[in-house]
Amino acid sequence: MVDVIYGRGVTDILREMPYYISIFKKMTMYRLFHVKQPMYGSVDVNNVCNLHCTHCYWWLNRKEEQDMSVEDWRQIIKDVFNKQRVFVTTLVGGEPTLRQDILEVFCELMPHRVCVVTNGTFPLKRYDGLYFYWVSLDGTEKVHDTIRGKGSYAKTKENIMGYISGPPRRGKPAYKDIWLTMTINSVNHHTVEELTEEWRGTVNKIGFQFHTPFVKGDPLTFPFGEERNRVVDKIIELKKKYPDYVINSVKQISLMKGNWGGIGTTPVQCPSWAILSLDHMGRLKQPCCIGSADSKSLKPLCEDCGLGCYSILVAQGITGN
Repeated sequence: MVDVIYGRGVTDILREMPYYISIFKKMTMYRLFHVKQPMYGSVDVNNVCNLHCTHCYWWLNRKEEQDMSVEDWRQIIKDVFNKQRVFVTTLVGGEPTLRQDILEVFCELMPHRVCVVTNGTFPLKRYDGLYFYWVSLDGTEKVHDTIRGKGSYAKTKENIMGYISGPPRRGKPAYKDIWLTMTINSVNHHTVEELTEEWRGTVNKIGFQFHTPFVKGDPLTFPFGEERNRVVDKIIELKKKYPDYVINSVKQISLMKGNWGGIGTTPVQCPSWAILSLDHMGRLKQPCCIGSADSKSLKPLCEDCGLGCYSILVAQGITGN
């Protein structure tokens, strides 16, 4: 099966045509009448993670709370995501692979419209309704392990290789299900090209975003300026060299040279409304998918935002909050 759009083949596109039509209608309604309707989804499926990564926003606002049941999520999928024709939903955590029962129900009710963001330290299960896995690798092995913990890179690599050695899924080789995501920060920015080359030909795609701080002075912040611009230019160079492998568009990654998101913790250019973001209790997160349902919690600095999921929409002309 030949990939046409973001890893989707012709048969995928034909089957999902009602959702493409819905996305087109939502974009048109926004551009013409400023009507805001969610196009995509993001869900924290659980409140537990096995790692304590130094850059992770999730730990900043975590509270001891129970996760919802599979049946609770089944109802939300039917009443919220499918009713509003949300196209693709990204499942995050915590570590979402710790709740395979919830992943199963999303894949069942939103077939081929579910991607899972994972640290990859647990074996990757094959779901018939999965779109793909976003596996986090934050640099080459030594650098990645300084961020995510000693031995984490080797474990993730072992699980990726174990998955792609399996049989084809839906007529596609297993490696097509594995996309890498790297969050660039002050510690790992020099490994962008090396990581890209290391995994080329092994996984399907690689995408880049930048660390988004919640407080000024965050040591992992990679500030705007010449050094950051050089990294962005390197990614653009890699995109031109490997257009089917590097997922970022030139326009989208170019936004990372400056403030494209907002003022302080307030979204301005960022269309945060376009992604329906729920936490592990099904509550709406504000101001965006890395925010919180608790109004008193720490909020991301929109003026230093490095998120790929919103910047790609801005690059496509969907702007404003």
